[in-house]
Amino acid sequence: MRVVWGAVLAWGLSLANATAEPVSVSFSLPPEFADRSVTWSATPTDLAADADMLEAMVVEAEAFAGPWNISLDPGAYLVSAFSEVEVFETEVTIVSGTAQAYEVPLLSLEASIPFRCPDAPACSFKDDATGLLFDLPKGWAAEKPYYFDFGDGTLAQELSAVFFEDIEGDGADVWFLNPPEWVVEENGPCQEVKLGPLCTFDLSSDAAAAIAVIAPSLRISETPASTGNN
Repeated sequence: MRVVWGAVLAWGLSLANATAEPVSVSFSLPPEFADRSVTWSATPTDLAADADMLEAMVVEAEAFAGPWNISLDPGAYLVSAFSEVEVFETEVTIVSGTAQAYEVPLLSLEASIPFRCPDAPACSFKDDATGLLFDLPKGWAAEKPYYFDFGDGTLAQELSAVFFEDIEGDGADVWFLNPPEWVVEENGPCQEVKLGPLCTFDLSSDAAAAIAVIAPSLRISETPASTGNN
């Protein structure tokens, strides 16, 4: 009975959100960043499994300074703002009724980067969730490896990963393992490794030096034991 009532309540909330009027919402950056010109996006996080995420997103692609004033349907959202060098992000739940205002904090990118090699000539890592083993050269970092989701719950068979030069601002070299929908003629060159194609936008000398360390180290562990930075 508890499960049935839980389902009824969830359906009721979904129906209420679907029929409720849009709400006026204002998003702003912390006071010390009030003069930053940023682009904005609000991504629903409570969509149905078959919903189109890109169609549901609300995006302000033209950068400007000051609050983002917008009307949103009630529901849960991930709200993001991007300057040239910073990311601001928060999760909010918009409720029907009165106008609402939120401050969107600066996102600490350092805390969100799981693999970094700041000092040693090279560092060895393992991602426990996927078993990916890899080395990074000094001054490089990596995001969490993942299996690309095609949008209908079907995951790619090939493991994807992103390795990048750990510097602030633009101009960092990046390598992508098994990037989805990559077109060499449009996006940049690739080279084949055991786990699939490694691709980059521009094969600079720094990118070539980094991939000489990363490429031969890429492999999938057969044991779940974790490793760390050597």
